Amino acid sequence: MYELIQHLVAFKYACKINHWSTDNYSMHLLFDRLTADIDTWVDAIAETYFMADDNKKVFKPDILNPKYVNRDLVKMCITIISHLEELQNDDETNEGLNSLLSGIEEGFLNKLALAKLT
Repeated sequence: MYELIQHLVAFKYACKINHWSTDNYSMHLLFDRLTADIDTWVDAIAETYFMADDNKKVFKPDILNPKYVNRDLVKMCITIISHLEELQNDDETNEGLNSLLSGIEEGFLNKLALAKLT
């Protein structure tokens, strides 16, 4: 689950790198739109999975893992969607967490469609 958080943080960072690097105003706005909900999802995972189990020690400065940052946002979306599907198919994941992950997956399917416009 921590790896998922790392992927989400890396996605937001990659969107911001693209956002800061473009001269095209509509692309600038699109990159901003792609970052929507990321903080909310990261916070929900952190609180639902880690903090609820009193496992706060897991959060370290390496939460932004540079190896997950890729300016190809389509590839990043596909990676995150695959990761979400794996977690949802894990028998260890409870129903509440599965519901959260399913909502994030739905959001990333929308982000994938937007990322294809970049």
